[in-house]
Amino acid sequence: MNMEMDERSIIKNEYDYSNVLPEVEKISRLVKYCDDVLKQFMNLVNEDEEKNEKIKYEFKNYNYKKTYGQSMNVKILTAGNQLYRGQYLECNDYESFNTAINNNLLKNISSLEISLELNYQRGSISNLVSHENKFKIVFRPYDITFTRISNFNEQSMMQIENGINKFLSDFTIANSIFCTK
Repeated sequence: MNMEMDERSIIKNEYDYSNVLPEVEKISRLVKYCDDVLKQFMNLVNEDEEKNEKIKYEFKNYNYKKTYGQSMNVKILTAGNQLYRGQYLECNDYESFNTAINNNLLKNISSLEISLELNYQRGSISNLVSHENKFKIVFRPYDITFTRISNFNEQSMMQIENGINKFLSDFTIANSIFCTK
């Protein structure tokens, strides 16, 4: 993730992938990608924290200051019936998601949601600016969407958005009477 000039902007990009087949193998690769992005991002945050530890408080300047909202998770809603609504299972990394796959928990589900948050602050300690970046991929029957919400136009976040779109574009397309594109 390269440093670039920030351009304050409101970004809400939405993509409809309702005609793709959400196969476990391809979703697994997408979750792995999101987990890898988070790990790379957290390395930048940790390096920035270490660099600023040695500097006097008033001279601290951050590129990626740790803030609330740095996570990746997968929420799986099991299929319910007339007696019960279904249950949420949450995986906070690729390993736990892979365990859910190996335990056959991705069969006959109602929905699956992948959420990636890469929030941070940038600037001098006396003038920190919050950068909010949320990527959300939702899989429901005949309703598959990807949304990116950001408050800055940043090349590194655009690359992540393009990476997610590339993964979703590689899914098998199955036009049907319910969804044709």
